[in-house]
Amino acid sequence: MFKKILSIFLVAALTTSCKKNDSPVGISILPPGDILSGGYMEFYPDVSYSHFRSADSILLSTRLSNSALLGSVNDPIFGRTDASIYCSFETPYSPGSLNGNLTFDHPELDSAVLILGYNYVPGSSTIFVGDTSDQLSLDVYPLNYNLSTDSNYYSTGNNYYYTGTGTHMRGPIPFDATKNLIYGGQSKVFTPHLLWFTPLKKDTNAYNPPQLRVRLRSDFGEGLFACVNNNTLFQQYLKGMFITTKHSILPQPSYGSIFFVYMDGNTSITFYYHVSGSADQQPPLSFNCNGSTCNRFSYFKHDYSTATADLQNQLTSSDTLPSNNHNQNIYLQGAAGVGAVLKFPGFQQWANSNQYNFTINKAELALKTDQSNKDFYDLAKYPLPGRIYLEGDTLGGPAGLIENIYTFGGYYDLFHGEYQIEIPHTAGLIVNHRTLNTKFYLSVYNGALFPERLVLGGTANKTYPIKLRVWYTQLTSKK
Repeated sequence: MFKKILSIFLVAALTTSCKKNDSPVGISILPPGDILSGGYMEFYPDVSYSHFRSADSILLSTRLSNSALLGSVNDPIFGRTDASIYCSFETPYSPGSLNGNLTFDHPELDSAVLILGYNYVPGSSTIFVGDTSDQLSLDVYPLNYNLSTDSNYYSTGNNYYYTGTGTHMRGPIPFDATKNLIYGGQSKVFTPHLLWFTPLKKDTNAYNPPQLRVRLRSDFGEGLFACVNNNTLFQQYLKGMFITTKHSILPQPSYGSIFFVYMDGNTSITFYYHVSGSADQQPPLSFNCNGSTCNRFSYFKHDYSTATADLQNQLTSSDTLPSNNHNQNIYLQGAAGVGAVLKFPGFQQWANSNQYNFTINKAELALKTDQSNKDFYDLAKYPLPGRIYLEGDTLGGPAGLIENIYTFGGYYDLFHGEYQIEIPHTAGLIVNHRTLNTKFYLSVYNGALFPERLVLGGTANKTYPIKLRVWYTQLTSKK
């Protein structure tokens, strides 16, 4: 015990002596210009404005995700957004058998149901935007062309699809808008009950997971049922589905909602049937959209004609407009929507005019969420993005991440009400004249997968400002 106490005492004494050794010995013989000193500066963007990245090529197919976005929202700031789903299904049943033990002999279909499983876990990243108490209208249409299993599809609609005649076309994949596959041929009006567990049967305690169930047309179901044991014929008959709520009527103050749907075993086309001559219903048959011969992705359509006038004006802006120096706010939107542009030429001018060489110790971009307006900041309807994404610029467009993805940050600081992005490497390139570009692009991280939106302070907003904070060490004077 005595040895332990002695060891702790020696370590403490050594530590104290190290701190006391911080003395100015030697400084008197150095030239005044060579004395190291630390400094801190803040820079506001000279230009900030929002823009729509219509030609963005990073919006890949969400096939690797187990969910997709569906729904419609009428946002008081961002206008109307519709999230639809393209998907294909496959049959797992082989010729001559069902479920591996039931002979496929004279079956009679009772009903075909499209089951869309909700992917919502409170408190997690699987969230929704809007108001789920508002009604939506669902439509389901058959695709005119098959989805390729080895193709990446884009949420902007600039997709290539194979026509079956040896040619590829570019644009949104066509569907038959004259043939609604829902029973009765009409839209299904529904309210998204994301946490509603429905009973399997009235006399049991077993429940379905939260899901939207839509009965499909009998003629469609019977035609598909005839192909149930042959996947090639199955996918010739049903090339895929376009599932959409784009016909939902959402007059303000009705917001609507966009939410996540499982694209795995929780979502299926399910057949309920019996064998001829027997009244007993057979075990249901399910056809899923996540098999090896399937593809699926979300498709987003934005209408900014009902967006706030400030956002509309910014979407027609360019770098040369003086008004971009006076924007109070900038806007970011998921679901492949609005991004923002920032320019910091003042930071470069400061570096050029400084009479000393210096090194960057830390550089941080801090972006405040504007909380002055409930339409800007309403976490009940519009949860904030968990992360935002910063890119550099090359040849007039986004050039990808400018810092290491694992260290640059971009997360929301709830205490300070801001997003913080570390950019020391980029700031060092600017002050050392290794780049002349101080233009950056902001967007919602994984904006093809998540629907959140965000209103930030702009160049002229002193209450909720954007700041580039720089900590530096002054070195030798420039010769």
